[in-house]
Amino acid sequence: MKKGAVLIASAFLVSLAFISACMAFEAPVITLDRIEVASIQPFFVKPRVDYKDEKEPGKVLAAGAILNMAYIFNIKNPNKTPVMLDELTFSTAFDGFEVNTAFSYEDSWIPAGKTSQLKVVTTNETLPTITSLMVGAENVQKMQQLKTSAGALAKKWWENVGDFSFPIEVTAGTALFKDEKGKEKRVTFSDKWPKKK
Repeated sequence: MKKGAVLIASAFLVSLAFISACMAFEAPVITLDRIEVASIQPFFVKPRVDYKDEKEPGKVLAAGAILNMAYIFNIKNPNKTPVMLDELTFSTAFDGFEVNTAFSYEDSWIPAGKTSQLKVVTTNETLPTITSLMVGAENVQKMQQLKTSAGALAKKWWENVGDFSFPIEVTAGTALFKDEKGKEKRVTFSDKWPKKK
């Protein structure tokens, strides 16, 4: 009789282990669906305001044009239970030059076995973009190889971003997910736009 009880208990434990394995928290998958230009101002670096004529030329502001980019991600939940996206961060690069880092902290539940979308909008300004391009030996060396300058690159990006005629990358992406019991799973992601056909 004791042998039978041991067998039943063993079978029960094996069943529990199997159910637990089936219920393991799988990592959600994040891919870039598309990128959109959310809003843009024509390229300028230092705008002149209050201009009347050569005698009253107005003044130059230390401000530049703004480019807002929307990154739309597909987030696939392979689990049999809902998971919550708790936080997400990634860097963006134009033509291989890092230009921004984005953060999203809105809690978003993804249903079991479904794919949800998340839109993250970043803001780029001409002056900070040009300044950041001039920092770091790697950027300077890359610009020398391309025979271009930070200002020329920024101008190119602002004027051609609507055509997506240069590569845009999402790099160093990380996201933190939680299941209904609070168990956490961190995933990494990266992608490029436009997509290769």
